[in-house]
Amino acid sequence: MVVVTELSKSRVPVGVTGAGEWVYLAREGGWSSLAASSPVFLVTVLPQRAAFHSELRSRLVAVGLSPALADTFPIDSSVRLGLTWLTEFWQQAALDWLEREGGGEAFLPELEALVHTGGTPRIRHAARRLGRAARQQTRE
Repeated sequence: MVVVTELSKSRVPVGVTGAGEWVYLAREGGWSSLAASSPVFLVTVLPQRAAFHSELRSRLVAVGLSPALADTFPIDSSVRLGLTWLTEFWQQAALDWLEREGGGEAFLPELEALVHTGGTPRIRHAARRLGRAARQQTRE
């Protein structure tokens, strides 16, 4: 296992196993799968925007790993956490990510819920717009 980066203000070590699985150092002291556990600190990736992937690629190269591993980072977990978070900041950050990167089809249930529970009218309208676009994509 190779540590690649640290996430959140708590600087949680995040790395990649020899099998290409993204893991983090849990408080209990052992390494846990990012994809399997979706720890709450993953939401902190969202405000970094496109810089996150380029920084992750650079860090992978710096530790001698393929930059292509950045494409396997479980960003979906970050987006899902943001969409279901109770604060407007994280909801908006997740919506902004989806507007830039696309892929709303994978988050239709969360978008539909956010239409009714979003913290602001702006969030509810963006969720409705993205949900409509995602449903249209799935029909095509």
